[in-house]
Amino acid sequence: MNSKYNGGDNIKTRIAYYDNLRVLAIFGIIAIHVFQLWHHGEKVNGMYIYMFSEIVRYAVPIFLMLSGALLLNRDIDLNHFLKHRLTRITYPFLFFLIIAFLLSLFTDKTFSYNIFSHSWYFWMIFGVYLSIPIINKFIQHASVREIEYFLAVFIIASVFYQFILYYNVENYFNLNFFAAPIGFLVLGYYLSIRDFKIDSRKLIILMFTVFVIATSMKMLSTGAIMPKSFALNYEATQSAVLDSWVDVSIFAILQAGSLFVLMKHLNFTGFRKFIVSLSNLSYGMYLINSIIMFYITPFFVNLPRNGFEICIVIVLMSVFVFVVSWVMIWVLSKVPVVGKYCS
Repeated sequence: MNSKYNGGDNIKTRIAYYDNLRVLAIFGIIAIHVFQLWHHGEKVNGMYIYMFSEIVRYAVPIFLMLSGALLLNRDIDLNHFLKHRLTRITYPFLFFLIIAFLLSLFTDKTFSYNIFSHSWYFWMIFGVYLSIPIINKFIQHASVREIEYFLAVFIIASVFYQFILYYNVENYFNLNFFAAPIGFLVLGYYLSIRDFKIDSRKLIILMFTVFVIATSMKMLSTGAIMPKSFALNYEATQSAVLDSWVDVSIFAILQAGSLFVLMKHLNFTGFRKFIVSLSNLSYGMYLINSIIMFYITPFFVNLPRNGFEICIVIVLMSVFVFVVSWVMIWVLSKVPVVGKYCS
């Protein structure tokens, strides 16, 4: 969710599809958080709600892929990189953690939503940033074929561990290094430089088809319609390398990868000022959305709760939290001193 790159705030020198992807990703993150309010509820509705949340599960992989596209194959000064990148994600995290703690401490209401439940992303991306100077050296000196080899092992590891989980086989073959978030970093960089020798319109149709199929398989794998199949997600939580909730299943790779290429070739350039603003403030929106949901959840969860009505509430609440998060971070970003710590 790092916000400034290439041309910074200069719209003319920014890469449009990066901004578009970041906006889709932050909306996906917020929607996932909204989905989570209901999927632990009544069994049938909860399972179906969890199933539909798979539509936006591309969010975290897309953020990782954008980090790879933006930060790999760069001339990196180690001290500057660590100081600049780590502080840029740490200060806002601590700022909103303190705000959340104070609000939780001094409120006399008991809400059902835990404002501390989504900080895992910070710890995951912190670890990923520590690895970037090392991965960057590999990318700088690797040929395209060698990068493709890395990605091939990433995909093989993903499929391998899914079968291991499904069949519950004891395994000592360790590919955990590849079946981890860094795979998405390299994938994002590779797709950002890769030119496919296919008509752009045909490629768009192909990538949309892959996205729909991959998403459908992820939805089926939740067990809402049929028992969990070999499409069972392999999350990085099950890896000894990096503890997180990143889905590195083959269908997660296909879902995020196809969306990345799709947006790259659609290259939508409308509403640039608004989209750039959302893109720049996306990290702050991620940090504040849980606090907003902490306060508004009681009003939404008391609404009628049959299946269709819940779907409507989820959509409305996702849009509402998305807009309010952006407005609040935009306002905070204009406040002297505070502004630099909020996004």
